[in-house]
Amino acid sequence: MGNPGESEIPNDTRKPHDTLRCRAKKFIRAALTHRFAPFAAAVLAIVLTLPSLQTGLIVDDYHHKLLMSGSDSPMRLLDSPLDMFRFFDGDVERLSKLRDYGFAPWWTYDNIKGAFWRPLASLTHWLDYILWPDTPAMMHAQSILWYGALAMTVAFLYRRFSATALIAGLAALLFAVDDAHGTPAGFLSNRNALMATFFGVLTIIAHDRWRRDTWRAGMVIGPSLLAAGLLSAEAGISTCAYLAAHAIFVDRASVRKRVSALVPYAAVVVTWRLLWTHLGYGVENLGIYIDPLSNPLQFLAAVKDRAPLLLLGQWSLPLTDLTMMLPPWHVLFLWRAALVLLALMILAFGPLLWRDRISRFWATGMILSVLPICATFPSERLLLFVGIGAMGLVAQLLCVVFTKSQARPKRLWWRIPAISLVVIFILSHLIISPLALLFRAANPMAPKKFTDLLMIDSLDDAVRNQDLVVVNPPVAFLVMTCPLTWEANNQPIPRHMRVLTSSLLEPVKIHRPDANTLVVRPAYGYYAWVLDALFRDKLHPFAVGDRVELTGMTVEIMEMTPDGRPAEAAFRFSVPLEDPSLRWLQYEDRDFTPFTPPDIGESVILKAPTPLWN
Repeated sequence: MGNPGESEIPNDTRKPHDTLRCRAKKFIRAALTHRFAPFAAAVLAIVLTLPSLQTGLIVDDYHHKLLMSGSDSPMRLLDSPLDMFRFFDGDVERLSKLRDYGFAPWWTYDNIKGAFWRPLASLTHWLDYILWPDTPAMMHAQSILWYGALAMTVAFLYRRFSATALIAGLAALLFAVDDAHGTPAGFLSNRNALMATFFGVLTIIAHDRWRRDTWRAGMVIGPSLLAAGLLSAEAGISTCAYLAAHAIFVDRASVRKRVSALVPYAAVVVTWRLLWTHLGYGVENLGIYIDPLSNPLQFLAAVKDRAPLLLLGQWSLPLTDLTMMLPPWHVLFLWRAALVLLALMILAFGPLLWRDRISRFWATGMILSVLPICATFPSERLLLFVGIGAMGLVAQLLCVVFTKSQARPKRLWWRIPAISLVVIFILSHLIISPLALLFRAANPMAPKKFTDLLMIDSLDDAVRNQDLVVVNPPVAFLVMTCPLTWEANNQPIPRHMRVLTSSLLEPVKIHRPDANTLVVRPAYGYYAWVLDALFRDKLHPFAVGDRVELTGMTVEIMEMTPDGRPAEAAFRFSVPLEDPSLRWLQYEDRDFTPFTPPDIGESVILKAPTPLWN
């Protein structure tokens, strides 16, 4: 028997910091498992993307503004408020006018097409311009709300599939703070991706309720939601990745019934694709888009090159977007690093995948959803669907490592890669990612400080009667969007725009053989940058001697690079280069300044400007 009063003596002899750690664990667990956690995930997603309110309009957003303002500008590409993503519809005559003006570069192929059927997304932009046409912050507020709604529905999805509320809450947190979502949340024209993913997640939930809870309405609601996702953006096709994974690993019915359950979704996809093609939508001959059905071999090659880079961007630091600015040998290094990371993941997740069918569901959905986005250049803005499965897996691994789980293997071959990955995940997804999301939502394409350095400021009224000739901009694509911005803001635009090449911050050699001609040789050749190559694919190369006739200027290909791009081109103007009808600009010292053509027979090398990050 104990002494009288012994029961009043506290038994907790833990140190203060141990007590604090226990309280912190209890608080985190309570927060992640609370029944209102999905709503908290939505609030967190909204708060972290609020900086996008000050972003304003960028790139494609100005196309929407020109359309809704009723402008008859030569830069206007769009014709209908419900068709705000039909940029190049295969009309050769219209494209020729765009190229002749200079809004499309001189190397544009005659038969390019870039038309996307996104009527639901277009409807939301139309609503913006009806309600607050001159207030971009309110337009961004709508995108932020879409992201909040997406974060909440994803949280409910995790609750349906996760073994514990803790795993579900952690996965929802990881998804909500993922910085890869900064671009679709902060770039108005990328709102369509948020919408497609939102409807896709609802599709998966409705389908699961039908199959596991015998909710018969899901038989109709699920395919209807898939249709809404596809009519928001082509990215909605990734919903099918998780539907297929569900049939394989979650649905416990017979194989025949599981396959039959997918037939309505297949019918929706086939109908959508047939209408998509019949109505004239599609991509053709674009350098950065591949139609998997029209070019299956080219698409498979792209999957090999792009899928590892996309997974690297999803699982680790934000590296995928850098690939569009890096030389090929640096991209190859990242590709190999991605393979190393994938090998670590196979070792770490192997036991989990072997034991748990929900883990296999997340992994299969993640891998299959990578395939459609390989149809364009790697970018983290494409990773919304991929992130659903990825964060489900990350949450499971973190809980296995940090809780007393019987599923945790004891062997060293598992502990080393698992702990290594956990360190990477905590650093990248729980520490860096929330901070990066704040920044990337406000700078969805690139830091504004950098993009401002690459764009031309507005010009005086005299330029209306001049051809503006820009000799060596760092990135031709960005400079060619300047007249779009000027027109949308009621600023003067030039008579024609003539962008000779992209320097990519490298030297450009200029030679003048006669009074009217410049021969230009950029260090990396022509359209070496990803977005500059948008206007011509590798299947339709130039040849030496080819000519492009434009108003007041003819381009002749003088030499080709080993990979099939022009290395040197001659630009012959209809007037001497000193004629006042030509206004010349060059890029030097991080700014666009007047350029004086060299004397006849002379050459000049426009040196590489100071890197923007110095």
